[in-house]
Amino acid sequence: MGQIRDFDQMVPGESVQSLVTENTTLKHRVQQLTREHRALQERLEGARSNLRFAEKRIADLEVQLLAGQSVVAESPS
Repeated sequence: MGQIRDFDQMVPGESVQSLVTENTTLKHRVQQLTREHRALQERLEGARSNLRFAEKRIADLEVQLLAGQSVVAESPS
């Protein structure tokens, strides 16, 4: 990958077979990377969902904490 081939040095039958083999290998690699990308996208969506849940839970707890502090501040000693 990323290499320029010297086609003049390749035997005609060999060059076609070599290119077919490399093309097949690259297609398999693309399929593998596509699967990995899909899996990572799903993990990212799950992480984002968990983060939204955690942020909502933290906000709810902060409200409860502030409500508890205001009750303590208002009660006579």
